[in-house]
Amino acid sequence: MIRLATPADFRAIDSLILNKAKSFRAAGKTQWGKYLEPSRTEFVRHDVTNGTVYVYEENGTIFGSVSLIPPTSWDHNLWDDADAAVYLHRLVVDATMKGRGVGEQLMRHALKETDGTIRLDCVATNLFLNRYYPQFGFTYVGERDGFSLFTKEG
Repeated sequence: MIRLATPADFRAIDSLILNKAKSFRAAGKTQWGKYLEPSRTEFVRHDVTNGTVYVYEENGTIFGSVSLIPPTSWDHNLWDDADAAVYLHRLVVDATMKGRGVGEQLMRHALKETDGTIRLDCVATNLFLNRYYPQFGFTYVGERDGFSLFTKEG
């Protein structure tokens, strides 16, 4: 089941993000390095409090989450017109759910939640994500500061 996150989900979401950041580091990837810092909890708490996080839950356990948020300073650094869209950030799925389509379900749910333009980015060298996002109707619009930029008109 996918639903809007509540404050009670904070620890589970924070843990998913931290674990994914650790797995990236262990694999030699630089993405999500900022989520290894304790300040990541501020991002998570802010998004949950503002009602912009969706979770995938089975039998009372959170196995995935995604944030659909207004532009952050990160987005303003990557996009010249950042205020023209909402941004999909921190799509994360527990490793035990790999191959079960949880990420796809979260992505499709997030896309249904807005009629406007949605944007996202990923590390330009991440071939998987650069092929993944167009499957959901996102268009590659270029690269900036080592990140691929994608947009989807609502």
